[in-house]
Amino acid sequence: MAVKDFGRVADIYDATRSIPEPEMALLVDAIKRRIPGSGPIIDVGVGTGRFAAPLQRAGLEVVGIDLSRGMVAKAVEKGVKGLVYADVHLIPFRDSSFHTALLVHILHLASDWTQVVRESARVARNSVMTVIETGKGTSLRREYRELRRELGAPRERFEDEWRLAKRVKPRSVTLVAETKRRLVADEEIAHLRDRGQSFTWDVPERLHQTIIKRLVSRYGGKTYSFRRTYELVVWSAPQLRRAALNL
Repeated sequence: MAVKDFGRVADIYDATRSIPEPEMALLVDAIKRRIPGSGPIIDVGVGTGRFAAPLQRAGLEVVGIDLSRGMVAKAVEKGVKGLVYADVHLIPFRDSSFHTALLVHILHLASDWTQVVRESARVARNSVMTVIETGKGTSLRREYRELRRELGAPRERFEDEWRLAKRVKPRSVTLVAETKRRLVADEEIAHLRDRGQSFTWDVPERLHQTIIKRLVSRYGGKTYSFRRTYELVVWSAPQLRRAALNL
């Protein structure tokens, strides 16, 4: 089993997927309030340490696992400690080694998302957490996905943490932050043109260029508003170990 390797976009990952500092501070505080003492926490699919770094600065003990050396190298540059090269499908720790497992933006990259959830719940004795981001307004990333489907290249079977919350009722869902941003369409189109998102990687080049041309025609030279909310979702780890995820 494998996870898509984000090493190819490690240099731009934070710039294109960052959470604004005020919102991240609120998320870190919300996570910390649900962790007794210093943890420990396992960040499953730690990537560049987007969450591990601020959580460690907040005094939590965090171990991060990832299979991408490029992404982990970026986490090391940030000073993140406790990093382990490992496949998230086969987490190399004993049962209940951690208080909490953190799953953020990893399930849609896994070849078997149910195995990743099972493993995360296995090594967590109390809870499994995720941060779900939802947006309202114009989204060029969403339009790219819709265009590829319309043009005959639908995505592979897709599961993410939001869908997990639909399948298995969380212990709690807390709205932590909301932000409104003005985005420059040309910058977003350039990011998509350079295949900075994993949902572009398997699109044939000719089709990819067709989609980009349509986005340029619709949005080139424009700016647009996008409202984003951040929710902290918490499941009981024992609950996820028992859940019928394949239904």
